[in-house]
Amino acid sequence: MRPYQVATAAAIVLIAAVAMFDSRAAFNPSASTAPGDVGSRWYPFWAASIMGVASLIVAYRALTTPQAIEGVFEGSRSLFAVLKIAVPMLVYALLIGGIGFRTTDFTYRILPPFGFYLATALYMGLFAWWIGRYKIWWVAAITVAFPIVIFAVFEIGFRVSLPKSFLYTSGLLPF
Repeated sequence: MRPYQVATAAAIVLIAAVAMFDSRAAFNPSASTAPGDVGSRWYPFWAASIMGVASLIVAYRALTTPQAIEGVFEGSRSLFAVLKIAVPMLVYALLIGGIGFRTTDFTYRILPPFGFYLATALYMGLFAWWIGRYKIWWVAAITVAFPIVIFAVFEIGFRVSLPKSFLYTSGLLPF
C-alpha cells in the first residue's frame, strides 16, 4: 500500500465531487441555453467526473499493488528527474503571463507575455524533444498542431478566451 497515493487520490476525488456538484445544472435546461445546446456546465461536469474516476483507479491500484522495497527517491538521479519536470512547468507558468512589474505610472516588461497558446507550443515542443526524445519533425508537428487544436477547441468551440501572446496584440497571430 502507498498511503501518499491513496491520500492524494482521495483529495482529488473530493475536488472532483465538489466540481461535479457545482456543475450539476448541466443536466437541467437553463434560460440562456439554446434548444439542443448542452450549456456551459457540461464540460466541467464531465471533466471532473473523468478526473474522479481516474483518481479512484489510482487509489485502487495503490491499495492492491505491493510497494517496492527501495525508496521512491534514491540519490541525485531522482532529484534531477523531478527537477526535469518541475522547472519547465515553472517556466511555462511564467511565460504565459510574462515577467515584469507595474508602478503607478508604467508597466515594465522584462519578458513579454507569451500567452497560453504560444507558451503551450514551446512547452510541448520542449518536452517532446527533451524528455520524449522524438525526432525533430515530430517536435515541429507537435509544436505547431497542438496550440492550433487547443485554439479551435476553446476559442471557437467553447468560446472561451484564454490569455493571448504579445504576437496577438501586434496582429501577427490569432493567439
